[in-house]
Parts: sequence; C-alpha cells; structure tokens
Amino acid sequence: MTEAAGSPIALATRAVDAVAGDPRRARTLASAALAAARRARDADATSVAHRALGLAALASYDAHTAAKHLRTALNVARRHDRLTLAAEARMSLALVLEDLGRPAAAVKEIDAALHGLRGLRRARAVMQRALILRRMGHDDEAMQGYRAALTVFRRSGDRLWQARALNNRGILHGYHGNHRLAQADLDRAAELYAEMDLPVAAAQVQHNLGFVAAQAGDVPEALARYARARPELSRTGSDPIGLLDRAELLQSVRLLPEAHRAAQDALDACRRGRLWAVRGEAALLLARIALARGKAEEALAVARTARRAFAKQGRALLAIRARAVELSASVAAGRANRGTLRRLQETAAALTRAGWLIPGWEAWLDAAQLAVALRDPAAVQHGLIRAAGAARRGPAALRARLWHLRALAGLAGGDVSGAIRAADAGLREFEAHRASLGATELRVRSGATVAELAEFRLRLAAGHEGPERLLAAAQRCRAAALWLPPARPSGDPVIARGLTLLRRLHADLSATPTSAAQTGRLMQRQHELEARIRERSWRAQGTAHDPAPEHGHGHDPAPARFAAGLAADLGDTALVDLLAVDGCLHALVVAGGRVAHRPLGPLQPVVDELTGLRFAQRRLVTRRGHAASAAAAAAYAADALDRALLAPLADLIGDRGLVLAPTAQLQALPWPLLPTCRGRPVRVAPSAAMWWRAHRAAEPSGVAAFIGAPQPPHALAEVEQIAQYSPGSRLLRGPDARVAAVLAALDGARIGHIACHGDFRSDNALFSALRLADGPLTIYDLSALRAAPGTLVLSGCDTGVSAVHPGEELLGLTSALLQLGTRTVVASTGPVDDEATRALMTDFHKRLAAGGARRPPWPPRSSPRIRRTGAAPRRSSVSAPAERRPAPAHAERRPSTRQAPSRHSLNAGPAPAKPGAAPRRPSASAPAERRPGARTAPAPAKRRPRTPPNAVPVPALSRHPPSAQRCAGAGCIARPGIGTNTLSGEKSEKSCRGAA
Repeated sequence: MTEAAGSPIALATRAVDAVAGDPRRARTLASAALAAARRARDADATSVAHRALGLAALASYDAHTAAKHLRTALNVARRHDRLTLAAEARMSLALVLEDLGRPAAAVKEIDAALHGLRGLRRARAVMQRALILRRMGHDDEAMQGYRAALTVFRRSGDRLWQARALNNRGILHGYHGNHRLAQADLDRAAELYAEMDLPVAAAQVQHNLGFVAAQAGDVPEALARYARARPELSRTGSDPIGLLDRAELLQSVRLLPEAHRAAQDALDACRRGRLWAVRGEAALLLARIALARGKAEEALAVARTARRAFAKQGRALLAIRARAVELSASVAAGRANRGTLRRLQETAAALTRAGWLIPGWEAWLDAAQLAVALRDPAAVQHGLIRAAGAARRGPAALRARLWHLRALAGLAGGDVSGAIRAADAGLREFEAHRASLGATELRVRSGATVAELAEFRLRLAAGHEGPERLLAAAQRCRAAALWLPPARPSGDPVIARGLTLLRRLHADLSATPTSAAQTGRLMQRQHELEARIRERSWRAQGTAHDPAPEHGHGHDPAPARFAAGLAADLGDTALVDLLAVDGCLHALVVAGGRVAHRPLGPLQPVVDELTGLRFAQRRLVTRRGHAASAAAAAAYAADALDRALLAPLADLIGDRGLVLAPTAQLQALPWPLLPTCRGRPVRVAPSAAMWWRAHRAAEPSGVAAFIGAPQPPHALAEVEQIAQYSPGSRLLRGPDARVAAVLAALDGARIGHIACHGDFRSDNALFSALRLADGPLTIYDLSALRAAPGTLVLSGCDTGVSAVHPGEELLGLTSALLQLGTRTVVASTGPVDDEATRALMTDFHKRLAAGGARRPPWPPRSSPRIRRTGAAPRRSSVSAPAERRPAPAHAERRPSTRQAPSRHSLNAGPAPAKPGAAPRRPSASAPAERRPGARTAPAPAKRRPRTPPNAVPVPALSRHPPSAQRCAGAGCIARPGIGTNTLSGEKSEKSCRGAA
C-alpha cells in the first residue's frame, strides 16, 4: 500500500497529523489528498487537505501561502455547512494572521472558532488563543489559557497537544525569568515528542531549551542546543525565530558582526515569508545591535520604525520595548534631556508591570545613568531601587552594569569607598561569568561588556588610592582573559577534523594556480570551514576559576601582598606598568622594594608617534622610498617616544633592567629602539601579573626542538646552524616540519625555535598561523600542547602581532602561548629581512648556549663596554621591531646578496642641534603625526637615586631564589610575558651584555 492509499478524508487527516513531525511529508500527503478529494468531489476532504497544506506552509515560514490555503479551507467548509471544520480552519488561520502582523484580526478569528468547537477541539483553540495573546503581550491571560488547556489535554490523553502547550508555556516562563519552571515544561515536552517520534517538533523544543539557557546566562549550553536543533529545523526552511534567538545570544557575548548577520538573515526570511510580525522583532534587534556597535543614529532610526510598526499592529508591549531602545539611542546620540529621563522611567515601569523584567531593568538602568549625567540624585536612587532585582535574577552583564551605576552614584555622593566596593563587586560578577565561557574568543570579546566599568575602576584607583592598589586594580582591568585556564578546542574531534581539512584546503590554494572561479570556490570553502570551527569552539564549557586570585578584591590585604611578592621577585630589575586612564598615560614603577605612581601625559600623541615609527620601519624592511630619510624618521620617533614614556622615569628605574607592561595601544612598540632601553635587558608583558606568573612557573626540561619550514629559503639553513649549539636537540626540516610532528616536538620542550612564514589574521586572530609543510599551524592547533615549551622563538614575519579588543584583551599567537604556559616568547611584530634574521638567530643561540656562572646582570650604563654599543643597540630579539632586523656585529661583515641597512643608519638620531634648539623632525614620507611635547631626558644617575616622596614602601618578603639568570641581550625583548627566567634561561647572562 502506498502513502496515498485510503479514503481522501483519511489521507488528509494523516497529512494534518504529519505536520508536527515532517512538514515536507505532510505537504506531499496533503497534495495527494487534495487531488483525491477533487476527483471524489469530497468537500470535507478538500477542506482538511487545504488546511494541511496551510499548516505545512506555516511550518516552512511561508505565511502568505499558508493564509491562501487556510482561507480556501474555511470557505469550502462554510459553503457546505461544516461548522467544526470551519472552526478548525479559523483556529489555524488566526495564527497565520498574527504572523502577518494582524493581531486584531487573529483574535477575531480565534474567538469565532471557539463558538463552533466543543470539548477537546475547544481546548486546542484555547491554547492557540493563548499563544496569540502571548505574542501580543497579554502574558497573564496567556498563562491562564495554557493551564486550562493542559488540564483538558491530560484528562483526554492528547499527548501531541499536551506537548505543544508545555512547549509554549515553557517559553513564557523563560520570558519571565522563571528558568526552573521553563526547564521542567520543556523537558516534559521533549519526552512526549520523543515518544511520538516527531523529530521536527523535538528539535523545536531543543531550540527552546537553548533559549532558556541563554536567558539564564549559560552561553555555551545555549549555543550547543541551538546547534543540535539546527539540522532538523533547517529542513523546513530558514527559521527567522531561531535566527533571532541566535543573534540575541551572539550580541550578549559581543560577537556583534555575527549577531548582525544573523538578525539580517532573519529579517530577509521574514520578508520572503511575509512574516510581518516577526519582521518588527528583527528590526528591533538590529537596532539594539547597532546601539551596541556605537551607531546611535542608526539605532534611533531603526527602533523608531519598529515602534511605529508595532503600534500599527496593535502590539502595545513590543511598541513600549521599541520605545525603550529608541530612548536609549537618543541618550547615546547626545539628544537626551529631562523629558527623555521622564519617558525612560515611564517605559521602564510599563515593562516591569507587564512582567518583562530584563528589558524593564535595562530601561531603569538607562534612566539611572541619564540621571547621573543630569545630576539628579533622587532619580538615580529611584532607578537603582527599581532595578535591584537584576542583582539576583538578571544576566551577568546586567548585574555588572547595576554595580557600575551604584559606584557612579556613590562617587557622585562623595562615598569614594562605597564606589570602590561597588566597582569591585561588578567586576567580580562579570569575572565569574567570563570564567563560565570555555572559548578564548568569547572570553576576549566579552571584555567589552565591562570595559567602561574597568576604566572607571582604574580612574578611582588613580585618583583616590595609593600606588599599590592602583597596581592591583590594573591587573584585573586588563588582559583578564589570560588568567583563565587555557581553552583546548583541538581536543574536540570535530574541530580536529576541521583543522585537518583546513590544512588540505590551504595546500590546494597554495598549489599550481587554477582559474579564478576555482580559487573563489576554494576560498569560499575555507571561509565556511573556519566559521564551523569557530562556532564549534564557542560551545566549550568554562570553569568556576577565579581569574585573579593573587590580586584580591576591593580593600582586602591582597594588593599589598601582590606588590610585595612582585618586588621581591623582581630583585634588581625595575617593572614599569603603563596605564591609560581617561586618555592619559600613568606609570607605575616597582623598583627597589617600592611602588611609585607617576602621570606621564596624554596617550594619543604617543600612539601617533608609534604609528610614524612603525611606518618608517616597514619602509626600511620593504625598501620603499629613501632609506636614509626613513631611518632618520624612525630614530626621531624613537627619541620622541623615549622622552614621553621612559625618560620621565629615569630617577626611578636608574640603570636597572626593565620589565615593561604597556597599555594595549603600545603593545607593538619596538622598545629596544628607545634610548633608555639600550644597553639593558628588556622584557615586555601583557601585565605585571602575567610576568609574575611566568616568572614563578617551572621551567620545562624537555629536549630542545628546532623546526625549519620549507619556506622561506633560509629557514632550513637557519635551524641546521643553530641546532649545533644544542646537542641532542630534535630537528625537523622541510617536509618533516608537519603540524602533528611540530606539536609533538614542542610539547614540554625546554626551548623551541620555528623558522617559517607567519600570517596574522586581522579578521580573526585565532586563525593567525605559522606556515608549515602541510599547512597552517593555528592558535586552535596550539591548544593541543599538554605542556607548552618554556621558551619559544618564532622566527618569521608578524608572529608577535596581537589583536587588541576592548578591556585591553589581546588575541594572537603570543598571548595564546603565554596562556598555555610558555614562559618566554620571542616574536616579530612586523616584517623582517630573511638573511639578517638568519644571522641574528645564529648569534642569539650561540650566546644562549654560552651561559656560565652567575654574574652581575649587566654593567652600569656608564661602562665603556656599553657605550661602544649605545649608538647602535643590538636588537637581539625579533619580537619588537617591525622592520629589517640588523645582523649582529660579527655578521655585518659577511657579504650578502640583499644587504641589510646598517644598524647605525637605522638607529642614529638626527644631526646634533644647537644648544637650546628644539629637535627637528626629519623629512620622510611617513604619515604626519603629532609629536608630544619635547622633554629633555635627565642623564642617568650613576648611583641609585633616593626613593622619591610619592613612592610607597613595600613590606619585605622572603625572596624566592631565582631559578635562572636574567635575560642577557642588550635591548632583548622576549615578547610578551616573561619572568626573570627569560629566553636565555639559566645559561643566558654570560655573553649577551655587550658587543662580542
């Protein structure tokens, strides 16, 4: 017997029942039933078949087609006086009319249907009416309808409609924040659908469980459930509701471009299916995303359009929600006044009265924030009191924002201590949430949520607390994601397979050139594969890890312990932590057992000078333009940067070695070029705390590994030459330098060296890679390391570049390696010269292997030995300079087909000016930038200066014996987070302190 066998009415009834399980199969059955009914002139079968076709179209998100079939079903039933069939058609048509943006007509149809139905069929109509009322914002009536219908369904044993009612009621519980009740209803609905073997309906429940998880703030669980539901739901077409839920979740973790694409896809699906009701919700979400992206004018226009559409449809509560977004956008656009404050308060009150708690709390906090700006303390307190429920039931971002506004209110009222406690509480709330995220990308991007709170906390510390507490506050307010346990996405077999396919695809793209069309297809395939890897990684669960246990919170004694421990482990080295607070640079110097705080000046001129320096360096490496003018411009910019950043600290740092923890905007600064850094070891770290953690970490004792990729041409010779300085090391060359073999060699290695090409991906730094024999080794691949190498040298272009995200979060190869546990990374923040790199690396490893007995870390800067190299500093690391790296002294005399520019020409300053004359900027084609006010650096003191009056003594702690000597290297930068046991390890200090 075929599926079309049986009477037309039986076949049509089967088609209606099949809609919940498989809409496509239902459409096929309904079409066959309609044909049979027409042949038999069966009016009942014709009406039911059209109803089945309408329901199948509705399940495929085509409201226009659904409405046509359902109106036909209704007309046929009415012509033949089939009152029950007409009522059932009205019941289904009402739902479609609501989707078409006609809620008043929908209520009229469902009320008419109720008059023609009795018993179980009436209970079904009651449930449909409750669904329409819920979409219109009448939640209390909707809840009563669900309860009444469920009683009938359970009594009659109707499992299908019982599952539907539980699903709908669970969603309503989720909107009201009753997550436990929502979970219970949806779990029971899932069980019923599974018993009836209805996969599409079960997938809808799975998606709704993801929605509830998102409302509860469990982002990985929500993403996982959305992903599990997607394959089955996608079989019925593009689901706009599912796309909107996903977009809202992505917005919550600051994946704003991805959220915008999902919301735009939902809007497009609504237009195709004429789902005008859902289209308004998509527009409203696009307005919220635009507001989060800082596009206030765009958000204002879109929210106003959505509000008018909701008002026209009679959806009052959604119109109020759109009004709240519109008012928030007007505040962000600078158009707010006291009238705006009053309207915000009215909107917030209406939302909370209706049970829409999270949007209501958001509106109350918007009103409180505007009241702070308007200096209206009464309105501030009123808003905070009305939004107090968010502290218990709101998502993490909302809880952090509540504490931020409490801190602002406390500061405005003169309660500085209360403001500090509130700000610390807000940061703690969000730190716990960030720890629950298992994906590096989500952790880093979520920092934007509390970026303003973190900056406010730094402002409080800089203005009202001592240097120790400012130092502790700085650690929790920047690069906080690096404190969390590293993500291990490569342990997921799906991601591992995806990375393997990505390498094969890269090999196809790197092969013999093909047609443009074939290349385009391969690149599209690469884009899709990377998107799947990213999305899969987002599902990883985090931990309950405390991201900054050493720093303490608020006013406990941990900041003093942190400063004391840091000072003890620094020994004779000085740490300079550069902070940006309200656009101004502040320096915290830890030296000689004390912490000193010193303002330096505006940040932007320093950033402009750095831009000019990097531009001039790139010109030198790529041999574009006049080399002499570029070298002079680079030297001028380096001197200007030194005058702005380090020269004002000369009395604090003396002639000590330096650990630098710069603000994120200065992470790419080539510190060895600055005059103050010449002739002394220099380390660069994302934060002081990261340096401290790296310093205290155990040094791996595995065999050294040297890897030379097939390209660039010098890589093989480079690693062969440096391997001779480490007997017994593991050497991988050419075709043997494959990803799996390289990871195995680096696992637990004492030192690793990779000579290859590097790629920094500005679109997604997690796909930044080292090019090996079988394709790219990405950051995802690095997570397979069980024990990261102690020291890793990345001898290639752009291997040290990191993307900077709000909250001063870093994302790149170097930050990933530091989080995995690597103590020292040497990398380049720009292009490098191949031959000069080979000579530099050879000399570097030769000196590294020549370590000996413990010696003073370096001679004083007045030493003749240092003076001989002062004019042309040995930039002994590839990490910082974004330019051609000069060869060491013994290599400069070697002939080369591509002669690197002289170190002396690169680092020499402009011609001496007349006494008292201001320095002149050399002419160059570098972009014009503002120069910070020139300041003459004081001459370095030959004796350690007395502690300045603004320094705070650090209580003495027992010093831990250093496990290794400090980095040798005049001007060595091991980037970015190194302890005193840096690149050179225990064998470092003997020969790297001056010219050989």
